[in-house]
Amino acid sequence: KKNARDFLGTDDYKVGDISKELDSRVKDEVAKFRGKEEYELGDFIMAMDDLSKQMTEDLTGKPYQAGDLTAELDNRVKATVAAYCETETYQVGDLTQAVARKAQARVEEFTGKPYEFGDIARTLEESRQEWVKDFLGEEAAKNYKFGDATKKALANLTGKDDYQFGDVSKKIFGDLFGKGK
Repeated sequence: KKNARDFLGTDDYKVGDISKELDSRVKDEVAKFRGKEEYELGDFIMAMDDLSKQMTEDLTGKPYQAGDLTAELDNRVKATVAAYCETETYQVGDLTQAVARKAQARVEEFTGKPYEFGDIARTLEESRQEWVKDFLGEEAAKNYKFGDATKKALANLTGKDDYQFGDVSKKIFGDLFGKGK
């Protein structure tokens, strides 16, 4: 009630008073923006039209003409794309070529050689094999079976060479609460 009283400036609140007050305040501000004493139907649309034209003039630096905003946005987007493509001006197809060129450079950086089909998959597989060898040892990596890395991680966690169900819980609870007797 206090907020309604502060907003409305009266202790006597009736249903709809807040909506009426908002309506009155918005109309007063739109009328002020239009330089008028009182709000008239259509003033809000005219105010938004004036404001958008003024903003377009600010962007373009010249008096407003129909189509200026579209042309300005088109020019700015093309200039940004041209900068990304490292060209003076944008031409159709520049962005596709630039993305392809940059993607190829990143792939070559990742694989260490000019790209051929399948290079990414091969490089990932080689990295995975190297990691398995480093983690399990060379002999275990040669005979790797699904789950070997998990078994090794659990063995490292529990300190046991052979993992059995419940070992992780025993290890965690033992670390938290001390070893049981």
